Amino acid sequence: MSTTNSFKQIMEEDELMFPAPPEIEEHVLGSLQILSMMGQAMELYIPKVFEMFILTLGGTVKELDTAVKNELPEGTPDRDAEGQTPGMAGSKAPNEDDLMD
Repeated sequence: MSTTNSFKQIMEEDELMFPAPPEIEEHVLGSLQILSMMGQAMELYIPKVFEMFILTLGGTVKELDTAVKNELPEGTPDRDAEGQTPGMAGSKAPNEDDLMD
C-alpha cells in the first residue's frame, strides 16, 4: 500500500508545468504591504483620536487614566448597584408577599 498522496503529486506536477505569473505574486504582496501599513497606522492613531474627543469635550487624559485604574476587576458587582437583582446567582427567591405588592 502506498502512503503517497496522489492528489498532492498531481498538484505539484501542475505547479511545475504551469507556474504562477510573477505579476500576480507582486500584486498580492503589494496588497499585503498596504494592508499591514493601514493596520499599523490605525494602531498608532485610533487611541489618539479618542483622546482628542475627550479633550474637546472638556475632559482630561489624567481623568481617563484614573478611571481605568479605579475599575473593579471582572466578576465583582458595581459599586453603584443597590443590591442583587432577582435571578442573579446568590440572590434569594422572591417571596409571594413581595410579588403581590
